[in-house]
Amino acid sequence: MPQVEFFSAECRLCDRTLGMLEGMFPNLQITLHRASECRDGSCCALAEQYGVRAVPALVIDGRVVQVGLPTPGDLAALAPILRA
Repeated sequence: MPQVEFFSAECRLCDRTLGMLEGMFPNLQITLHRASECRDGSCCALAEQYGVRAVPALVIDGRVVQVGLPTPGDLAALAPILRA
């Protein structure tokens, strides 16, 4: 199972993206990194480590694979990785 992380600012685009992910991949375990919940700076440090520069951002196994609002086709292209 891949390690899936989602960086969010809890905006409408982030919420929509997360909803799309959960709708297309209901059994997927996603680690959420929400800007509003990060008090110690660890989320920012992790985002910097991965090279995340904008949200929403999807990271799979340490690699940024999607930034911004995806299309259903964008997520469908990730299906082989996410269903592995």
